[in-house]
Amino acid sequence: MAPPPRRLLPILIAGVFAAACSGPAQGSGPAQSIDQSGQLETPQITVGVLPIVDVAPVYLAINQGLFADEGLTVTPEVVQGGAAAIPALQGGDLDIAYGAWPSFLVANQQGIELRAVSDGVAATPGFMEFLAKPGTPYEGDPSAMGGATVALNTLANLGELALRDTLADAGLDYAEVTAIEMPFPEMGAALDNGSVDIIWSAEPGVTANKASVGAVTVIDSYVEDMEGFPVAGYFVTREFAEQNPNTVAAFTRALQAAADRLNADSALRIETVGSYTELPADLLADVSFPEYHGRLEPAALERVYAKMLEHGMAAEGLDVGSLVLH
Repeated sequence: MAPPPRRLLPILIAGVFAAACSGPAQGSGPAQSIDQSGQLETPQITVGVLPIVDVAPVYLAINQGLFADEGLTVTPEVVQGGAAAIPALQGGDLDIAYGAWPSFLVANQQGIELRAVSDGVAATPGFMEFLAKPGTPYEGDPSAMGGATVALNTLANLGELALRDTLADAGLDYAEVTAIEMPFPEMGAALDNGSVDIIWSAEPGVTANKASVGAVTVIDSYVEDMEGFPVAGYFVTREFAEQNPNTVAAFTRALQAAADRLNADSALRIETVGSYTELPADLLADVSFPEYHGRLEPAALERVYAKMLEHGMAAEGLDVGSLVLH
C-alpha cells in the first residue's frame, strides 16, 4: 500500500484523535448497588482515556468482550490528561480514569483521595519522544534545548517530569526552557508552524508527527535510569473504591487479560489501535508500542515518587503503598 500523500497526513492525524474521542457506542447508565457478595455494584462504568496507544487494553477488552465476560459495560471518554480527569472523577462524570502517575500522586498529596486500581504501561524505546523540526539545532541534541519552547500535554505531570530529567541529564535547568500546556492533537501543527520548538509526543503521535511534518527525534523520553519507567495507570476515588470493590476487581481482571493478549500479539496491537484511531495501517506498523500491564505493584509507584522527589515535584511523606488496591 502506498503511503498517503503528505498533504493529507495532518488531516489523518486529526482523525486519529477525533476517532478516539468517539469510542464504541455503549451507553453509561446510572450506578447500581448490589449488596450481594461477588456481584458487581456498578456494572456500567465510564472510563476516562487519552487518545494514545496506552489505552489499547480498554478498547480490546470492549471489542473482545472481556469486560462483558465480567458483567461490565464500559464506555470510554477521552480527556486531555490525568490531571484533567480528576475533577471528572470527583464530580461523578467518570468512574475510572487513566492518567499519568505523577498527577495521581500529587492529587493525593493535595488531599484528593484517589486509589490506584490497575497499572497501565511501562515505557519502551520510541514510545514517547521529544520531537523537533528537521534542520534545527535540537535534532539529536537535548543539550541544545536551552531557550526552547516545549509543548507538554499537561504541566506538573509526567511530561514535565520527563522534561526535567532530560534537561538535567543534558546539563540544563528546567528554568532554561519555556514549557507550555497543549493537547496532544494540536502539537504537530504547532511544531510545523513554529509556535513551539519542541513537542513531547506519545504514540501514535510520534509516528504520525514524523510522517506529517517531518518531525525528528531530539531524544527518547525514557532512557538511562528512566528506562522502562512506569508511565500511567487507572485510578478511582477512594469513595468509589470502597463502595465498588467487586466492580474494581472485575475491571482489573479484564484489563490484565487484555494486556496479556496485546503483549503477545503485535498484529493484535495494530488492529486494536486501528479500531479507535484513523492512523493508516502502514503507519501503525511503525508505531512503538509500550509494555502493557494490568495488576499494579506498589514498587512501580514508589519508583515514580522517588523520581518526582528528585526533581522537586512532590513532597516527602507520602505512603505510596497505601494508595494501591490489592
